[in-house]
Amino acid sequence: MGLLPAGDDRGAGELFVGDGVRAEGWYRAWAGDGLTVVTCDFTILVDTLFAIDTRRYLTVRDPAPEAGGDAAASGPAAIAYIETREGWVSTPVPAGSHFAYAEVEYFEEALRDAFSELGWGPIGEVSSLLADMSHSVGWAPGVLSALDEISGVDPAVPGAALVYEGAAKVLLGSLVGTVAASLPESRDDRVGVLAAIELANTRWREGASQEEAASAAGMGLTKFKRLFRQTTGSTWSAYLTARRMREARVLLASGKAVAETARKVGYRSPTSFSAAFSRAYGMSPQLFKETVSTRFLDVAAE
Repeated sequence: MGLLPAGDDRGAGELFVGDGVRAEGWYRAWAGDGLTVVTCDFTILVDTLFAIDTRRYLTVRDPAPEAGGDAAASGPAAIAYIETREGWVSTPVPAGSHFAYAEVEYFEEALRDAFSELGWGPIGEVSSLLADMSHSVGWAPGVLSALDEISGVDPAVPGAALVYEGAAKVLLGSLVGTVAASLPESRDDRVGVLAAIELANTRWREGASQEEAASAAGMGLTKFKRLFRQTTGSTWSAYLTARRMREARVLLASGKAVAETARKVGYRSPTSFSAAFSRAYGMSPQLFKETVSTRFLDVAAE
């Protein structure tokens, strides 16, 4: 992306600076025990197709402004997302895109112990729940204060790494509390709901039935409907549709045709897919595709 390693890391983390051709600005990453803390302020100078091959992780950060927009208009004060795809993942980044944020990336080893009392399973369960909740819970104050603490650190000051680590742990504690508040009180019920979410993660394309989800949760259908909606704020079918639509946005943004995208996210008919996409985002998938993927350079991974 035009961010190159710099000779001076100023004492805490690895510093990258823009090459002045593809990007300008800086990006810093500090690696801790099972997590990475990132602060950055950079602008992409040319249309770029960003690609990455990474293990699964949960990221929490403040949202970067859209090109030509501002942070206030881009959504909630903090966002969470989970990277679960295998192999290379790519997304187009248009020239002029500005990124300035603090974030913490939590890998599985850091998450497992923290969420163990909630009936921890695969990483996709809790992280998907957090991602789905991010627009409705407003986030606990601890999340925002931890991100503010990280963004305000001068990496040249002795002990900067201790601030990064401490803030990251405070943030993780807030995430545990956020999830705990949304899940049922009974451990068996918590495990059941998380099992259903994991089923959604693995069967969203073909669409596992609500009866299958209830069975995976070890509950009767009536109880499952009540607890799943209580936890996620959504019905089972709406949850699967939202999962498909998120995947569709990624595919369309990377240049996939509408018909191919419809097939990849589990729709037999491009027409029904287009109708569902329009209901979800207020525009047709073709218009979305034209908006976000007009001119991008195919940048090889370095």
